[in-house]
Amino acid sequence: MKKAFGWLTVLTIISLMYMWQPEFFQHAYGIIEKGDIAALAEYLRSFGAGAVLVTLILFVVMTFTIVFPFMILSGAAGIVFGLWGGIVISWVGEVIGAIAMFIFARYFFRTSVERWIKKSSYLKQVDDYSAANGFKALLLARLLPLAPSGIITAVAAISRISCKDFLLATGIGKLPPVIIKVLLGHDLVFAGENSTRLILIIALVAAIYGGMWWRKARKKRHIRK
Repeated sequence: MKKAFGWLTVLTIISLMYMWQPEFFQHAYGIIEKGDIAALAEYLRSFGAGAVLVTLILFVVMTFTIVFPFMILSGAAGIVFGLWGGIVISWVGEVIGAIAMFIFARYFFRTSVERWIKKSSYLKQVDDYSAANGFKALLLARLLPLAPSGIITAVAAISRISCKDFLLATGIGKLPPVIIKVLLGHDLVFAGENSTRLILIIALVAAIYGGMWWRKARKKRHIRK
């Protein structure tokens, strides 16, 4: 009964938000879907003093939709609010979105997952690992620049990671990727003015994922031996 009331509350909030400003969500998502960072920046600017609140709302909504990369919105925030302002607002927006999704997923899905875990010794080991090493595992996942944040949050929510570890790992781990996404999105629009920095950022991201691939391949070779 409590879960049904919870779902009703969530659906009511979503419906009211959409009914409040249907054109806003349709227009904003149309721009994000096209990946047009400059157009999104102009749209955010059109809200004047309310642009910060609108940007934060979009970060929270995008956390739940999962499919769109944060870099588009982060880059637009960097253009509208300046690089430092864009980094702060993007970090706050991503953290708020992650907390909202964590609460949602843990409340509605953790109980269902517990039933599966009780039937599987493997899932029990994974669950125990998440309780003992949740902070470290989540922090490493958060530090990846282009990792799907919504999916990571959902997985963390149905694990046994504590709320304290989730908040610490999310708050600390999201900052470096947010800086990269704001700079990358901003510099893609102004590539002619920031070409050196853009190349360095792309090289850094490539080095991170290249290093991960090399480490994984090395581990596989070691296991075969």
